[in-house]
Amino acid sequence: MNTDLFGDAKWKLGGITNANKSIREEALEFALMGCDVAKEIGCSTVALWPGSDGWDYNFEVNYGQLLDRFIDGCIEINKKAKSLGLRFGIEAKLHEPREGNMVTPTSHMTILVSKIVNETCGGKNMGIAVDYGHEQMYAVEPASMLYTAKRAGVEVVNFHLNDSKTHSNDEDRIAGTGDIWRFTDFCYATIDTGYQGWFGEDQFTYRTDPVKSMAQSREFFANIMKKALLIYANKAELQKAQSTGDAIQTIDVVKKYIYG
Repeated sequence: MNTDLFGDAKWKLGGITNANKSIREEALEFALMGCDVAKEIGCSTVALWPGSDGWDYNFEVNYGQLLDRFIDGCIEINKKAKSLGLRFGIEAKLHEPREGNMVTPTSHMTILVSKIVNETCGGKNMGIAVDYGHEQMYAVEPASMLYTAKRAGVEVVNFHLNDSKTHSNDEDRIAGTGDIWRFTDFCYATIDTGYQGWFGEDQFTYRTDPVKSMAQSREFFANIMKKALLIYANKAELQKAQSTGDAIQTIDVVKKYIYG
């Protein structure tokens, strides 16, 4: 269950970080209501994508105050979600609709916020929701980021599947139409780090048929995940090659699955 605190004009200057206290409180109340709705319809997780929370210009906001407001709001949402037996996750994105930055521009930032919230609330109920296309926007290695989350003790609660070019915008391309090596590596990492949840499609297909686009995404994702599973079934061989530090040896191990 994703909570929309970005689509209405009243949130244009922010939701739970808004400078206006009454709007901030209304946003938090709306997010808490989203937890009730998620529980009612049988969701297992509730997510927040803070699309309107952030800044467009330098000096526009006090970054520390903005972060404090966001963390305080997440603490309240996490408490409510936890009381209902729901996992809570926040989703990163570099920018758009904000021109500068969103309050959590990278998944590394969401990992940090989740860790702080969990230390306050106790346990590990809060985690991150990862959008593959958003990771491409700031050109991180998506697979590597998953190991960072695991090392930090922050769990991934959901994945959004789509694709984008690196250092580009949130293009919501059909999943699997970009770098196959990169996507397969990412899928391998989801297995290797022990993810057990859903993979959901998150695409706005502005110029292609939405049904056909989503169908192709499912087809391509299934094929790429199959490649990742085959590589994982031969994990010992891969690890042996990795232990040499020789990229050619690791490529020799996985190439037959990537191109098979």
